Amino acid sequence: MNKKPSITILALALAAVGALSSCHHVTLEDRAEQEAKEFTQRYCPTPVKDFQRTDSVTFDRSTHTFNYYFQLSGSADNPETIKKLRPKLRTALVNDLVGDTGSKAFKAQGYNFRYVFVSEKTKEVLFEEELTKKDYQ
Repeated sequence: MNKKPSITILALALAAVGALSSCHHVTLEDRAEQEAKEFTQRYCPTPVKDFQRTDSVTFDRSTHTFNYYFQLSGSADNPETIKKLRPKLRTALVNDLVGDTGSKAFKAQGYNFRYVFVSEKTKEVLFEEELTKKDYQ
């Protein structure tokens, strides 16, 4: 009896391995969801720096939107100040996103980036901005 595997069995085994590995294809949406989840688990809430901290990051598959949640404290936790600085805050967010190389793949596919800043004192939303492809390209 011949103990060598036949070419047919070998071909079938290789095809099965190929089929199984293709089932584990990671999409950009999968990557976005995983990165948001891992960032939140590892780093959030972040320490307060410049009167703000990051509470969490989420990803919404249905809208292809990253959601960044921040908490403002100290002198930044002031609705009137935020209202006056709204245009400058938006410009700063756009500039940061344009310069962020870590989000390059997501920007190339036209993903959205939403920023929500909440008051530490009142828990109310003080500033919210969503940036789309037209904002960062």
